[in-house]
Amino acid sequence: MEFAHIILHLAIFISLLNSSFATRQLADSAEFMTFQYHKGPLLSGEVPINLLWYGKFTPTQRAAITDFITSLSASQREGQPSVAKWWTTIGKYYRLANPKNSTSPFPLLGNQILDPSYSLGKALTNTHLIQLASKAAQQVNAINVILTSSDVAVEGFCSSRCGTHGSFNVGSKSTYIWVGNSETQCPGQCAWPFHQPIYGPQSPPLVAPNNDVGLDGMVINLASLLAGTVTNPFGNGYFQGPKEAPLEAASACPGIYGKGAYPGYAGNLVVDPSSGASYNANGINGRKYLLPALYDPATASCSTLVITMASSCISLQIIGLFFSVGIGCSLAARQLAESTQPMVGFEYHKGPLLRGKIPINLSWYGRFNPTQRTGISDFITSLSSVSSHPKAQPSVATWWNAIGKYHRLAHPKNPVSLSPFLGKQVMDENYSHGKSLTNKHIADLASKAGQQVSAINVVLTASDVAVEGFCSSRCGTHGSSYVATQGAPTNGRFTYIWVGNSETQCPGQCAWPFHQPIYGPQSPPLVAPNNDVGLDGMVINLASLLAGTVTNPFGNGYFQGPQEAPLEAASACLGIYGKQAYPGYAGNLMVDPTTGASYNANGINERKYLLPALYDPTTSSCSTLV
Repeated sequence: MEFAHIILHLAIFISLLNSSFATRQLADSAEFMTFQYHKGPLLSGEVPINLLWYGKFTPTQRAAITDFITSLSASQREGQPSVAKWWTTIGKYYRLANPKNSTSPFPLLGNQILDPSYSLGKALTNTHLIQLASKAAQQVNAINVILTSSDVAVEGFCSSRCGTHGSFNVGSKSTYIWVGNSETQCPGQCAWPFHQPIYGPQSPPLVAPNNDVGLDGMVINLASLLAGTVTNPFGNGYFQGPKEAPLEAASACPGIYGKGAYPGYAGNLVVDPSSGASYNANGINGRKYLLPALYDPATASCSTLVITMASSCISLQIIGLFFSVGIGCSLAARQLAESTQPMVGFEYHKGPLLRGKIPINLSWYGRFNPTQRTGISDFITSLSSVSSHPKAQPSVATWWNAIGKYHRLAHPKNPVSLSPFLGKQVMDENYSHGKSLTNKHIADLASKAGQQVSAINVVLTASDVAVEGFCSSRCGTHGSSYVATQGAPTNGRFTYIWVGNSETQCPGQCAWPFHQPIYGPQSPPLVAPNNDVGLDGMVINLASLLAGTVTNPFGNGYFQGPQEAPLEAASACLGIYGKQAYPGYAGNLMVDPTTGASYNANGINERKYLLPALYDPTTSSCSTLV
């Protein structure tokens, strides 16, 4: 029986929430599901860790893994911070579970079995994993670890997980872990930050401390699963969320390895001066490893070896495909390598913002039905439509008004209100540029809607249109182009947005929470408020990009991180739609009693929408409507 998977490592997993550890409200209940102890047994005392090497591993690879296991309980003389120091955080779970008689787990390297001939073939199922696990010593307190080589396919590997842990009964209940070597199959998912991620900011990968991307990725996943196994061995120990897809000691802090982590950046780490490798833990025999942050139950925070992060501003969020973890009391900052410059936070970079009356022109590329077009146009009109009717609150206009805080901070003596309104609409149902568009095509289409300096031209592509980068790395984008007068460019620029309808191409990436995510906890999707998964996903992405466009129209406004992959007003709060959001859960939302649809904002014509949280620059927090 499996209890937990290591969800794929994506660099875009980190964003800010300004609350304590997020909780999930149960339907029809006032209780919350928090990170808690569910009264089941934990593994304690001596814990033999038996290794089964399935497939071909080099002696160097085997030595690196065995040294890691031995380092867990080694003396801390090997240098600080150490692997053993990382493991001591686990002891806090035991002291909380049994304060009068706690016995922390003491891992020991146990038996090793080699299976270089692939006894069950090169395509393994979950049943095969249990068969292999049972071949190792069947000790009640042991953990049998199956390590599969880079040429072995395993059920769910790369598509939804990088490893898993569970238990099986062979006379007595035993635990097992499986971790795969992703080097040739999916290093972007399972070996980040040592390989470019397949989604999100494309920061350069770090140098692996053991000079083996697949091996060092395995260490990260093995460490995470060991922490989860000892604290939740049989599915009733420490975890948060649904039992079928729990967040555990390390999986509750995905993508965090050092202080200052943010999307595309693993955090401030130690760098080996001779090899350039990044690490945060020393092991025996001069080994260096990168280990994940652990959730500290005593402080309700994610604790790292390099520096422990303050607990008052830590919380967790996952949006199906995207994990997000709040780090620090303001948006996490990135320390520049080999520099004494202050860390870069969410700040104003002194460039122009869009202000005053802002026409939003729509260019419909491909076939949209009238209901879809009115759904989007009503959303645009709702941005500046104020209603005093109590049933119309919270409203789309209230959500938009939060953007004004950016302008008041930038120009406190001369604040100007933001008044977006629906401009012209252009139809292109005949696919004038075909059904496969490049970035240049998007800019060309945007210019057809007019080139007003103060306007935002929005290109909306139908569900049968492929766009460069769509689904693989983005759901939409915003940018700017120079205004042309009589064919010649001028110094003036207009802004544009592109958003695609993901319904038939990638709703799991671009229309969550209205569709099952392709990765992560598989909670049931929410009912879309306009009864159109693709359209309601477009509204979420359009809202996020509108917020980013007015506050960072030309790349030098408000943002955090590198200018090439900035976090902006809404993208800094990925996956947060209501209070108490946590991995796989969008937050506490309103539900339409007639349709069962989830939403958080009312619009004109009795429309309902789901809009993303916005980063509030005055409180350094993510602000939600509900």
